Amino acid sequence: MAPPSNATLPPRDLALIAVVVLAWGSNFSAMRLALDALPPLLFVALRFAILLPLLALFPRRPAPWAALAGVALLINCGQFGFLFSAIELGLSAGMASLLIQMQAPMTIVLAALVYGETVSLRQALGLALALAGLAWIAIGETGAVPGIGLALVLIAALSWAGGNLILRRLPGVAMLPLFAWASLLAWPPMLVLSLIVEDPSALSTIAAMGARDWAAVIYVAILSTVVGYALWGSLLARHPAVRITPFALLIPVVGIVTAAIVLGERPGPAELAGGAIILAGIAICVDPRSANVASTQEN
Repeated sequence: MAPPSNATLPPRDLALIAVVVLAWGSNFSAMRLALDALPPLLFVALRFAILLPLLALFPRRPAPWAALAGVALLINCGQFGFLFSAIELGLSAGMASLLIQMQAPMTIVLAALVYGETVSLRQALGLALALAGLAWIAIGETGAVPGIGLALVLIAALSWAGGNLILRRLPGVAMLPLFAWASLLAWPPMLVLSLIVEDPSALSTIAAMGARDWAAVIYVAILSTVVGYALWGSLLARHPAVRITPFALLIPVVGIVTAAIVLGERPGPAELAGGAIILAGIAICVDPRSANVASTQEN
């Protein structure tokens, strides 16, 4: 499914979509740069600790504590903890931007299992196609997609999908305040986990960080989260979701291109072919002619 035509959206909103797609797609290269200086779990803790000043802008809690805790556990901690670990263990940034999008078909499956929603024939076709692309990549395992990295990024996608089920029970809640408050609950357990798993001396890496390292962390924490959610939320407030969310399919394209430019990554034919099949499957899953399964988009 191709993104909506230009005629459906005004030029200003198309420009805002481009900004969000560029911010979220390039975000994965920034993650890779930050992981050169920080261990993954400490990086997650620092990322969300940086967002705490946002609470001054959103003093009212946007959702019940149970929902905030679920979002913090599944999306903030689970998704990013496993995603950063996958990249740290060798998964290329470009392929990470693609494989994490498996959250979309996973959300469909979880919604069917948990909420009893019906999976349409089109969605089943999309699921099968996405799985075929994933199998293609797994069978042709290369340095860009090591086995452990593939496993961890799929767990990250599953965590995100689980968080999507919670978000679906919070209609009308703005994403930026929600994730600002979820950050309050996310960074302490990730810091404790880092001290246990990554060694207490890992904290010394923060003091040793240079300007490039801080720029990468701030890019991931501020630009992709604050700018991305603020603009994406404003777009969804003005247009039906079916007009906006398909543009998220461009995020892994930008992710792969940015990683090639910034990091010198060169995905092989197996990764590109498998990635194209996965994107085709996801496109069918999120096609407005299929049953609408809401999900957030952030990387």
